[in-house]
Amino acid sequence: MPISSPASGHRLRPPYPPATIRYSSRPVMDGTHDESRLQRRALVETLKRDGHLRSPRVAEALLTVPRELFLPGVPLDDVYCSSEAIVTKRVDGVSVSSASAPEVIALMLEQLEPRPGDRVLEIGAGTGYNAALLAHIVGERGHVVTLDIDEDLVTSARDHLHAAGLDQVQVVQADGALGYPDLHAYDRIILTVAANDIAPAWRQQLARPHGRLVMPLGLRGLQRCVAFVAERDFLVSRSLRNCSFIPLRGLLSIGWPRVALDAEGALVLSGADEPMPMPLDVIGALLSGRFRVLPGGIAASPEELRDGLHLWLVAHQPHVYTLWGGPKVPDLFRLPERTGARGTLCIMNGAQSSLALLAWTDESARGGDLCVLTPGGGESLAARVQHLLREWDGLGRPIDAQAEIRAYSRGNSPALAVGEATVDQRWTRFVLSWPGSAATSSRQQP
Repeated sequence: MPISSPASGHRLRPPYPPATIRYSSRPVMDGTHDESRLQRRALVETLKRDGHLRSPRVAEALLTVPRELFLPGVPLDDVYCSSEAIVTKRVDGVSVSSASAPEVIALMLEQLEPRPGDRVLEIGAGTGYNAALLAHIVGERGHVVTLDIDEDLVTSARDHLHAAGLDQVQVVQADGALGYPDLHAYDRIILTVAANDIAPAWRQQLARPHGRLVMPLGLRGLQRCVAFVAERDFLVSRSLRNCSFIPLRGLLSIGWPRVALDAEGALVLSGADEPMPMPLDVIGALLSGRFRVLPGGIAASPEELRDGLHLWLVAHQPHVYTLWGGPKVPDLFRLPERTGARGTLCIMNGAQSSLALLAWTDESARGGDLCVLTPGGGESLAARVQHLLREWDGLGRPIDAQAEIRAYSRGNSPALAVGEATVDQRWTRFVLSWPGSAATSSRQQP
């Protein structure tokens, strides 16, 4: 259930009014009419062309399952737009459920690699469409269970699956953090909501070895959709993808803060899932002061920042946030102009009451030489950021595609090897390394 944010790169459609569902006495998996089949075919061709779809099994499922049955009342052009998510429920103005963009669905299913006969647990039922695709792939010998904490979503997902002739999918109202232990073990577990930890239930219910868990993982506020494979004592990533998803609700509920730092809402801070290291008024006072501009020592493109440097900084430095500037903010810095939003990475140190901003030296350029902006008293933190920039550059600029994340139960992780970093959560220690790059070399602290 992706969310729309300046970092997501996807547009988010507003909720559509509910529509009457007409039930069929027979399965309608072959499609409802010619226009729907044409739209599905066009969608699959678009996803293949754009590099989001390679798996024949996933392609066949997308061609077969009519998505409009899961989004009643939504125009077909919107239903089959490859890059648009559609909000399906808001609570107090906040999106709590949405239908993922088809390109995101395709990428996650390819990460999951479901097979005929697999037992699959989905956490986050949404509209039921993802479960329908999974049911088509695993076939009659497989089994799909989809969970949601929201009674309304469970009811609508069950109705949509019935309309599609897929009553064999088990739709359950439950807290996703607890999984669903009725089956002995699942070959595949997929989350369509973001979590910053791996719940013990998911570990226990995942088949070993070689069971696969796909989840939007929050690492200090930075989300990556990670495909984990179960080894005997830990999980190890096989792929990472950029993503931006609505957080899981319930026992594992998290809230990445998104707070305005001024009365006009011109400055918005978003990011990490940990407590703010400083009071908001202190942060606001630091941002309103004069900044020193220090050389970053390297040049980088927006794509390098997004696809490599950001994860590197998050892995090696706590309290990394994103600061978004509205139209009233001076044009001091820019992030990738994927949505036209202006912003920068903001690194904080609560013990020193200091912060540092990452920026490009040329304000008008899309990339180029990086610099570090810091108010008075932030020189030590700025030096740390400068060191991390030079280190990332000196180790060959490792990117997300080269990263490996191993997930150990807390208290059960081995000693770190040279070049590894950790992010600790309640139940899990995440160990990050870049084995496909020079980042396994010895590193020196500043």
